[in-house]
Amino acid sequence: MKLNIAGCRAFIERNGIEDYQALSSVLGVSVSVLKLLEQGGRIGYDAVREIYNDLGEQTVTELIDFEEETLDGFKSKYIQVGDALY
Repeated sequence: MKLNIAGCRAFIERNGIEDYQALSSVLGVSVSVLKLLEQGGRIGYDAVREIYNDLGEQTVTELIDFEEETLDGFKSKYIQVGDALY
């Protein structure tokens, strides 16, 4: 999985995020990790799970390129209680 750059840009515009620091705070990653993700670096399952729990399923599908994984396949790796993955 990796960051979906086009979806990320749409999320930034829609939420009035102005810089890397604000975006990294919203996503729960450091600025240096965010820059690596922007360059095509892989994002781990636990990081995606945290984004899912913090921002919701719709936002995750916008921000994350699951590549050959599907959202349902990703969610099956966790226990879902309500809207949260554990």
